[in-house]
Amino acid sequence: MQALVLDEPGCLSLREIQVPDPRPGEVLIRVQAATTCGTDLKAYLRGHPQIPMPGVFGHEYSGIVAAIGEGAPFEVGDAVMGVHSAPCRSCFWCRRGQENLCESIMSTKVLGSYAEYLLIPAHIARANLFHKPAELTFEIASLLEPLSCVAQGIELLNLRSDDRVLIIGPGSIGLMFVAALRLLGIESVTLAGRNRARLDVGERLGAMPSLLSDISGNFDLVIECTGNVEVWERSVDYSRRGGTVMLFGGCPSGTTASFDTKRLHYDQITLVSPFHFGTNAVRTARVWLIDHRMDLSPLISGTRSLDEGESTFEDLRQGRGLKYVFKP
Repeated sequence: MQALVLDEPGCLSLREIQVPDPRPGEVLIRVQAATTCGTDLKAYLRGHPQIPMPGVFGHEYSGIVAAIGEGAPFEVGDAVMGVHSAPCRSCFWCRRGQENLCESIMSTKVLGSYAEYLLIPAHIARANLFHKPAELTFEIASLLEPLSCVAQGIELLNLRSDDRVLIIGPGSIGLMFVAALRLLGIESVTLAGRNRARLDVGERLGAMPSLLSDISGNFDLVIECTGNVEVWERSVDYSRRGGTVMLFGGCPSGTTASFDTKRLHYDQITLVSPFHFGTNAVRTARVWLIDHRMDLSPLISGTRSLDEGESTFEDLRQGRGLKYVFKP
């Protein structure tokens, strides 16, 4: 089968690799849609500690079951959607309800959705692989993984319908936060950034678009989605007294951020920085995806073939498009 391999930062190659045979409990899917994401863009640009090089690339997917191992909970021909990881449910963090911090969740994840076939390990197939409803397209179904990250973040919040929310960064995650918060009944959602085309998408999803330079403080909730240290530091300035700042965007390893300690303490600002997701967040995201009121189609910027890998990520690097769909 053909697979897109990240050889080193800035270098992708299309290779012919062997189609894996599923072992007991495993599920082999024929990939129908594999969407690009910000994490993959980071890996393409500078490498990523959780994405080995050289290695098969991509982790968002949907597809059709092509083969199963003994005892797998699916049948050949099933249309499925899923995520690329699952917690062990027995370690220290899993036992304390923090599945997203499971000690093995990263080491047992599966990568390689930018390929004709993807083998889903047994523990992921059991916990986080689902039948795809017929009314849901493969393209939208492949957004389950990033939407699960959004759901994990929202799990940590005590939202009120009258909250004033500021989302900084109109990338795909920021836009998913817009869609999720609007679905949950939050009326006042402001999306701030510089890319006017992406801000227009946010407006279609129900946000009030704004240039960040035009924003002043006093928001109940600020959600930072850029992964830029300077923006992390500035995010606190937009929070009201007693407000919450969610530092969602991941900054490069080794970087540090500084905050006004007087502001944090005397204004009682809560800082939250969610990582990955647990099984409850995945199920929440699945419910959102199949809800007809959530339309994430504006996030899909086009369809690409695997041999367009480098040009696709160069487009994303230049801010052209949001999420592209590889159809192997």
